[in-house]
Amino acid sequence: MRRLLQLAGAMLAGILAAGVAHGQDGKGEPFELVRSLQSLQDQAARGNTRAQAQQRALIARIAEQFEALDADAWKDPRNARAAVVFVLSGGSAKVLQKLVQAGAGATVGEQLVKGSLAFGEGRLDEARELLGDIEVRALDPSMAGHVAYVQGELVAKKDPAKALAHLDDARLLAPGTLIEEAALRRQIALLNAAGNSERYEVLATQYLRRFPHSVYAGGFQAQFAAAIAVRADSDPDRLARLESLLGGVEMRDRRQVYLMIAEAALMKGRAEMAAFAAAHAARLTEDDSAERERARLYEGAALIVTEAFERGLEMLGKVERSRLAVPDTAVLDAALAIATQVRRMPDAPVAGSAPDAADEGPVLGLARKAIAHVDELLGGSEK
Repeated sequence: MRRLLQLAGAMLAGILAAGVAHGQDGKGEPFELVRSLQSLQDQAARGNTRAQAQQRALIARIAEQFEALDADAWKDPRNARAAVVFVLSGGSAKVLQKLVQAGAGATVGEQLVKGSLAFGEGRLDEARELLGDIEVRALDPSMAGHVAYVQGELVAKKDPAKALAHLDDARLLAPGTLIEEAALRRQIALLNAAGNSERYEVLATQYLRRFPHSVYAGGFQAQFAAAIAVRADSDPDRLARLESLLGGVEMRDRRQVYLMIAEAALMKGRAEMAAFAAAHAARLTEDDSAERERARLYEGAALIVTEAFERGLEMLGKVERSRLAVPDTAVLDAALAIATQVRRMPDAPVAGSAPDAADEGPVLGLARKAIAHVDELLGGSEK
């Protein structure tokens, strides 16, 4: 079944590529080319890197096709709607200038056309005023999600709560498309900035489940891992909740996310979260795999700054350096250097330590002091 799905995906990519070639031969109406563009974009949201690469050529061809349209062709509401979608998707604003000159704005609504043109030309205050009160659920389905997404972007800085509502509409009106994928990523960024941890985690997990293969998923996973690591110690229930949230994510992606969280937490000095994530990643790896070595490295490096120092050192000693990427070999060297400092004077007092450092125990106190040198050893990575 998996092989059949892969074959079907390859066939679909071929069909889409043929559609692009068809448009480049000058055949087909502009609205048909915009549909092809949307199909390519939606395939990118599913992980088709070839589709993503083809978009630029198709966007240029669509602009040429719109430029060549005569006044009668603009009377077709499908072309007018496609022009709005094209500009809201980043296409040339000249397309809508032609539509206005042809007097065809009424086919989709003068306010929508003028607002979309203002957006395309960078007149954002005017675009915000014109597009802000348009009822997107009354629009044609072909452009409703795009308009809702732009409404959200236009108010994101001034009114994040309103932006979240618009982006909810975008997801509802364009399910399974790049619009939904982009709206979900934008909402997650807004929630993270606002410190809304609970909804942030829910939507982030939803993204990981719905769009694990998106061409943008790798960057998102890294941002998610960093955000989790930053707030790792602020909520005692976070570890259990994280395990529950990631439970429905595909095993391969869950392993990758846990490894990213472990690495980010380690760099932030969040030992508990790093050890937790690394241990979970290890359970999802195969013996003698590169992922197993990374998980062992991160867990060991985390444990040497806790009272489980000996166990951490033992794990680091079992790491197979040859299976690590260059950045991870630097982590291994840094961890071993810290372990050497800790072992050299295990019973020495920690000069300049905080008043409650003694309560941590001599090993943990010295380890926490030693880990302050990890940035220098790793070339100045941000804590």
